[in-house]
Amino acid sequence: LKVAAASPRACAERDGVGSHSAVRLLSGAPAAPGAMHRRPALLAVAATLALAPSAARGDSVLTIVSHLKLTRDAVIELFEATAESMKEAGATEDAAQVHKWSDDWLSLLGFERGLTGLVKDFVANYYMRSNYHDKNRELVSAIRDVSVVFPKTPSSVNERRLQALRSSLLDVCEEGKRLFEAGGSLHTMLAELEDVIEERNLPHFTKGMQVNSNLPKLFDFLANPAPHKPADGAEL
Repeated sequence: LKVAAASPRACAERDGVGSHSAVRLLSGAPAAPGAMHRRPALLAVAATLALAPSAARGDSVLTIVSHLKLTRDAVIELFEATAESMKEAGATEDAAQVHKWSDDWLSLLGFERGLTGLVKDFVANYYMRSNYHDKNRELVSAIRDVSVVFPKTPSSVNERRLQALRSSLLDVCEEGKRLFEAGGSLHTMLAELEDVIEERNLPHFTKGMQVNSNLPKLFDFLANPAPHKPADGAEL
């Protein structure tokens, strides 16, 4: 693959992306002083992006994978419950669209779609490329905003909070589509997400979050403080 002239470490340090942390790599979110932060943008730019973005501490690789799985499980359950609520309300076309987005983009399988397709698109076309790293400031800012408005406790899940979350997610979609090439997996996923989070669907997403059995565990994870970075500055 043709890559930018800057070294991998230079790109990573500039964007706060540790070379061994897939979550931080995909989000491009810079680490806060004294801590390693990660935002599953693939599940929330993928992912990330799938209404469960997180600003959390850097742990072992196994812990990161465990929390990615938790996020994915929570989002899949959210979309299933949302689609069921839509069916009960007679919105069968909207329900089918929600199901399709979840099946297409949260699947572990696939070539152009699914998490594999999203990772492949990012790594092949954007990671360590100056045309991405030099222009992703607005996207990173939008992803941060999602983390800010994402509910941190079950009691904070309500339609008003979901309205703010939707607005922030739309900003991510807009900035991401400007940055990621049309026809690619990331651009397509964001364009389809815009259609899924139409304002008329918010009551169903709110209900889906309120009955989600995985969200309390995700809330606990998001609420945990970031530990101090090791004194020697070592990263994953």
